[in-house]
Amino acid sequence: MKSSNRVIRQMLTKEQLKEQLSLLGVKEGMTLMVHASMKSFGYVCGGSETLIDAVLELLGYEGTLVVPLQSSDNTEPSYWQNPPIDVSLYPEVRKHHPAFHMHHSDCSNMGVFVEGVRHREGCIISSHPNAAFASVGKYARFICRKHDLSFPFAENSPLKACVDLKAHVLLLGVGFDRCTGLHYAEHLSKQRAILLQGSAMDTSEGRKWVKYLDYNHDSDDFVYIGEIMRKKNMVKEASIQTSVCQLFSLEDAVKEGVIWLSKQNVS
Repeated sequence: MKSSNRVIRQMLTKEQLKEQLSLLGVKEGMTLMVHASMKSFGYVCGGSETLIDAVLELLGYEGTLVVPLQSSDNTEPSYWQNPPIDVSLYPEVRKHHPAFHMHHSDCSNMGVFVEGVRHREGCIISSHPNAAFASVGKYARFICRKHDLSFPFAENSPLKACVDLKAHVLLLGVGFDRCTGLHYAEHLSKQRAILLQGSAMDTSEGRKWVKYLDYNHDSDDFVYIGEIMRKKNMVKEASIQTSVCQLFSLEDAVKEGVIWLSKQNVS
């Protein structure tokens, strides 16, 4: 086995994570939507399992953890960009992509933290084939109870349920461009173009490629919304080892997002 010259000189334990997250503002009883890059922390003893344990223990029995569980390739192939796919393969993707399964589908692009939450005992997952959410805790069933196929970040969605619950967002080593909650601001602003989207789904007639409506989402704009929120002191920020961590109100983010998006020609 080839050895590495890199020596681990720092590490984080569950208790250290709990202490630092508590100082940042994570509290018992919160509904908390988390986006996390495990690599940003350096070495965490126990990896994502340790971080999930730390968050859940801080939230307690009255709290709820929420993560987005998006299956990025179970989408209309003509919209793919990174990388794009040859036009000749569009029909093949629509014909052969597996139907979404909340426990089996590949959502590895969301990272090991999300995968860890997804497989937690008691985790509830919403039914959307492309934009599902996974949740653990007191309000998990309430959050995931309904999820419209068209416009999956709109009124009848786990995201709106999180807004209703006065949820907070915790960004761990990632930027505002990863803030799924701001897709609800895109919906409210009515500034995005509407697309005909598609995904493979199990239906009463078997596996089918099903078409539905969605907005032309662009999370790159969310960075500017984050800058505004920081200038208004709406974001609590701290470093945990090498990870820059940010905590803020989802409701505040949506309000600021609607204001910013409504002033832009962003369709």
